[in-house]
Amino acid sequence: MSSDVSRDDLVAAVLRATRKGSSQSALFSQAVAERLGLAVTDVECLDVLLTEGRLTVGRLAELTGLTTGSATRMVDRLEQAGYVKRVADAVDRRRVLVEPVSGLDARLGVLHDSIRRAQMEIIERYDDDKLRLLVDFLRDLGEVVQAETLKMRAPSEEADAGGSYAAPVGGVTSGRLVFLSGAPRINVRGDDTLKELYRAKFAGPVPRMRVRGGVVTVSYPRFGWFDWRSQVAGQHIDASAHWRKDTGEIVLNGTIPWEIELRGGISSWAADLRSLRLRSFELRGGANKIELSLPRPEGVVPIRVAGGMSRISIERPPGVATGLTIRGGASEVLVDGETFKGRGPLSIQPPGADQSADRYEIEVSGGATKIAISAR
Repeated sequence: MSSDVSRDDLVAAVLRATRKGSSQSALFSQAVAERLGLAVTDVECLDVLLTEGRLTVGRLAELTGLTTGSATRMVDRLEQAGYVKRVADAVDRRRVLVEPVSGLDARLGVLHDSIRRAQMEIIERYDDDKLRLLVDFLRDLGEVVQAETLKMRAPSEEADAGGSYAAPVGGVTSGRLVFLSGAPRINVRGDDTLKELYRAKFAGPVPRMRVRGGVVTVSYPRFGWFDWRSQVAGQHIDASAHWRKDTGEIVLNGTIPWEIELRGGISSWAADLRSLRLRSFELRGGANKIELSLPRPEGVVPIRVAGGMSRISIERPPGVATGLTIRGGASEVLVDGETFKGRGPLSIQPPGADQSADRYEIEVSGGATKIAISAR
């Protein structure tokens, strides 16, 4: 390169070359992984173990940028495939380490022989001083990339100010939204003009969100103070006032069908799903207040709510057949203006509802104070 090139141009050239080299390395790793029948992260894990030696799963997760759970599953796969093994730490027998099996370096070396020879031809062009410079540069660059990878995977550092998430649709043809733990006040809606798979914005505690194969998982940390489902003198109380400013909104792509599942209960859930293709909705663990505005169903769509409720309000399009089964009783049930009362199991099936090809089947178990179902 000409000596009269400006520093800015040199810096830009270095960054371009670095990105290109990184992309080519990723493609080569993909080719190696395909040859071995493994995932790319599996191959990266093996490279780390061959370089660093024995590691705990936690340390392996840090070096590969994975969560501890993902690293554990990766080690399980590699152990079953005969590439690594778990051994007890000689110093602390309670501590388990992961190490490559004997001969793994030679097995992988066969796949790297050609590229290693080609790389050596390039390295031979540089004297020792230039090689030391390259070592420093590549080492520092690797540390930066590792730190930025961990930062990208971690929850937002601005948790108090709220956080936002989004993910591309890619090749996803159906979606599933799963809350793995209890949650405060959440609003969910569909949007058939959304370009992404989903968008989310939170105020207060920011949950951990993960996407894999169209499955969007949301996991909140355990709440302090006391759970909103607490009881005083045998009566459910609404503890959600403690975090009334802790809210979240999730917008789902309305062009693909979705399943929605909430585990562990929720304080307040409002969902305008009129622009969503809903396949199913399931809530376990109870809730204080649930409001659902449903779309026109495609086929038989189950709505299951369990765990004890205070108020449930469900709104559906006019003319949509809807069956309701209540297990555990309800103090008051209002269906299309007609009031039903009773403490025992209750089944309300409009004439011909079970024969309709496109309908909702609503099931409420665990008891409820008030249930209201109406046509929009």
